[in-house]
Formats: sequence, C-alpha cells, structure tokens
Amino acid sequence: MGYARNHLATLATGAFALFLTGLWSYFMDFAPLTNLIFMMAVPITWFMTLICWISQKSTDYTHNHAPNEKQLE
Repeated sequence: MGYARNHLATLATGAFALFLTGLWSYFMDFAPLTNLIFMMAVPITWFMTLICWISQKSTDYTHNHAPNEKQLE
C-alpha cells in the first residue's frame, strides 16, 4: 500500500496549502502585491490537494476492483 496508503502526494500538497493559508494571515496587510499572490496561490494549492486526493481514490478503486486473470480463464 505504501506510505500513508499512497496518499503521500496529497499529504504533501495539503501541508503546503495549510502552510500558505497560515502565512496569508501574517502577510495580509504587508503589501497589496503579497495579498494578490496569496489570493491566487492558496485556492490553487487547495484545488491541487483535492485533485491529488480524487486521483488517488480513483487509482485505488481501479486497481482494487480489476478482474483477476484467474477469473477470466
């Protein structure tokens, strides 16, 4: 199954998204440009986390429910 049931990419992307979300509150009033950068980066990283999770669930489903070759004979 692998580390974290093959969701290591999801966990890494989610940790990065959580880190960016936490930093956003500190840099919100720093400069308008940083607020714009975080407004673009934070939703994108959460979307990437969602896509990683969905793709891993899909891969797990297709590999666990594939017909065995012994059943085809």
